[in-house]
This record gives sequence, structure tokens and C-alpha cells, in this order.
Amino acid sequence: MNKLKIFKLLLVIFCIIILVWGCLWIYLLFVGGRQLRGVMILLEEFIAQSATLMVGLCVSATILLLKLFSSKRIRHPKQYYTLAIIGFTIAGLNSMSLLATPFTILHANAEFDEVFGPNWESTIPEDVKQHFLQTPYILPAHILTIPEKPIHVEKNVRFYEGENITLFFDVYMSAQSSSQLPGNGSIIINLHPGAWVSGGKGTWNMISTSKYLAGQGYVVFDIEYGLIEGFHYYAQAPDTPEHVMGNFTIEDQIRHIGIFTKLLETNFSMTYGANLDSVYFMGRSAGAHLAGVMGLGCNEEYHNGTFSPNLNVKGIIPLYSPSAAPEIFLKENKTTNPEMYDAYDLTKLADPQDPPALFFQGTSDGQVSITGVETLESEMELKGVQCCLLIFPFAGHANDFVLSTNIGQVWVYYLERFLYLTL
Repeated sequence: MNKLKIFKLLLVIFCIIILVWGCLWIYLLFVGGRQLRGVMILLEEFIAQSATLMVGLCVSATILLLKLFSSKRIRHPKQYYTLAIIGFTIAGLNSMSLLATPFTILHANAEFDEVFGPNWESTIPEDVKQHFLQTPYILPAHILTIPEKPIHVEKNVRFYEGENITLFFDVYMSAQSSSQLPGNGSIIINLHPGAWVSGGKGTWNMISTSKYLAGQGYVVFDIEYGLIEGFHYYAQAPDTPEHVMGNFTIEDQIRHIGIFTKLLETNFSMTYGANLDSVYFMGRSAGAHLAGVMGLGCNEEYHNGTFSPNLNVKGIIPLYSPSAAPEIFLKENKTTNPEMYDAYDLTKLADPQDPPALFFQGTSDGQVSITGVETLESEMELKGVQCCLLIFPFAGHANDFVLSTNIGQVWVYYLERFLYLTL
């Protein structure tokens, strides 16, 4: 076999691998990684965000295969055109997340109309809008990324030491005066994912979002809390720090976050020019549950004394959020202490005095089901909480990692407007 034939054979194999890879992407786009578990749970977190790239790869691989087998178009037309149909079908199915973007936008607009009124867009001044994304999605930004504004970042600031752990936070701030920006120094406390047993501040807590919001004039605190050791998590973050691991429960985690809120009031708000009269709790997955407990529970008698009473909570932002804590991670179970269990159940904490909530959820999430989040939103609304749910078809868990994608752009567009409308 000469070198040219070897090269062509390698090209064919490479193209087939891409198309098979594209089939796996389709499965995860439509079903998620729940059934296959293992590494598929991790892959699911990148599928919808990389689907546009996969479309390009599959189209290129199909065209290259058709070129390599061009001689078969006359002798074996059925095989040739079957190959074309298979290749372009794989590419087309990988584009479903992108094609579903108009649905996400229409649904988001309907949610905002319901909460803020049909003329909510006109209530945002033009001089504020100039700082925002101008449209929910444009293809050039998908390719070229969203421009970043100058910010200042201070990392690894210690706020707690005890119980054989040390807790730190990173803070993201605008490099210019926040009074000239939409955020105006409002505080966002950002809580990381990891199933209560894994993860940490930084990379896995979507730094890109923290940077973007800092550029809009918000002071973003990306904080640590004590993690529950001794439990295996199938999507364990590879850089989980040892200095946060301990024999803790979810009650302890809320207590750690409460310690931060008290220091925020007495110390950090002045240090970083943060506005205590406008505070938001944002979190992802397990962090979303904790953010919900903080935002909904700050006016509950059960949590009295846990948080600073002088923080004016304006909203909560739970991304792919469980509605309740696993009983195994609490000091007592639902049967022996129902009051305690209810104090960590978002649907039980909700009441008309609670701040509004903005939810983010993908329909193919293999770790937190879309049905569960829709039920959570519905039950919170029945309790009198104003809720907006952004639904991203074919998106899995943690699909807000890259802000320039169709998912990331739509998320940022409505996130920054939600924040401004609730300031």
C-alpha cells in the first residue's frame, strides 16, 4: 500500500471517529448522562456548549468522506448518498441546542412579562442598557467571545479558621467606579457546586460569570464553605481543596456561609465598597440549594442568628438547583426532626416576603431534572415568591461555563436585566 492510500485510509478513519463522536454528543444532548453515569456525567456538562463546534466537525468530516468516495457516486449511488444523509443528519441533530435558542428567548420573555409586567424592557433606562448585551444572541459573539471590561480581582482572602478547616474567598470588582455602572456596588455571594462534598471557589464556579458581573459594577464574592468528607461523588471536582474537608453537615455549611455574611457586614463591605442594601445569593447545583436556603431562610425563625440581619437580600439566583437537602447530609432525618428538615427544603422556606428568584435549567440535565426544577418554581410561586425560570433545551448540568455560547449569551442577557430590575 503506497503512502497516498495510507493517508486516505487514515483520513477515512478520522472522519468516522468524528461522526461516531457526534452520535455520542447527540445521545447526551437528548438524554443527558444520567443513564450511563461515570464519565458521561462529566461530558454532559460540555455537550450543549460545544455542540456548534461539533456541527462544524461533522459537516467537515462528511464533506471530506464524500470527496474521498466521490468515485462511488456513479458506481454505488445508494451507498454514496446514504453516507451523505447519515453525516448531515448527525450534524443537524447536533445543532438542536442552537436551533432551540428562539424558544429559550420566547419563554424567558414570557417569564419576565409575568413577573415584571409586559413593559419591563422600557423601564430600563437607555444609559443603563448601553452596558448590557444588546441582543439575547448573536453568532459573531459565539465565535469571537463577549468583550470583557476591566476588573480587579483579589484572591484567597481568609474569613474563617477553626474546626480543622480554613475558608477563603475571592472577590471580583470593577476597575472603575461602580457608581457609574448598573450594579452600583451591589453584592453577589456566589456559592460553588459539588454535591455538598466536592468542588471549590474559582474555576469550577464559573469565573467568567463573576468577571462579567464585576465589570457591570457588582461586587462578587466567590466563597468556600466546609465540605462533607467520606462520600464519593461521581462528578468529583479534581481540584477540591483539602483545607475545606471535614465531618460536616449541611447545617454546618449554612453556618459557615452565615459567618461570612456577618464579617461582610462588619468588615468586608467597607473594605471592598460593597452595598449591604442590595445583596444577591447565587449558586450552582448544591451551591444553588445553599443559596436558596440563604435567600429564603434569612427571614425564618429557625435560622435566626445564623445570618447577618443587616443584609438586604434583593434576589436569589439558583442554577440547576435541587429543592431539598439529602437527609443523609443532615444531622437528623425527616422522620425524627421534620422541622429541621423543612428548614433546608426550599419549597417549605418560601413565603410572600421572600425576594424574587431567577432559575437556570437545562432539559437534559442528568443530575438535576427539569421536572424537579419546574415543580420547585411552581411551588415557590404558589407560596408567593416571584420566579423566572430560564429553560435551555438540550442543555445538561453546568452548561453556563462558556458565556459566549448561545446558552451563555441568553443567560447573561436575562441575568443582568433581572439584577437591575430587582435592585
